[in-house]
Amino acid sequence: MAGPVMLEVRERRGPFGRAVKWSFLIFQLVMLLGSLGTCAVVGPFLSGSDPEVVMGAGMFGAMTLAAIWTIWPLGTLVLGVLVLLTRGRKRLIPAPPEPGRGSVPPTGGQS
Repeated sequence: MAGPVMLEVRERRGPFGRAVKWSFLIFQLVMLLGSLGTCAVVGPFLSGSDPEVVMGAGMFGAMTLAAIWTIWPLGTLVLGVLVLLTRGRKRLIPAPPEPGRGSVPPTGGQS
């Protein structure tokens, strides 16, 4: 007869791992809101009648989005590696017995 069936499971993250995971998710949300917010703030100024205001708003929007698009992938890479490194350890546990094959007889109304 073969040995017991073993399942590979992961332990829960520790407190530092949970903090890293939440910081990763919050970072993604902040970057998304930052890029959308920049477009929302700059948009009305781009349709103005003063060419200097339009040029200034366009330059501000371009510089801000360039900074966000530079920080976003770098931050994702660093935080993503930290999220992977702070996962729980793998463990092998015995599989629970199948229903009807355990050592306890089934109960219920059998006729």
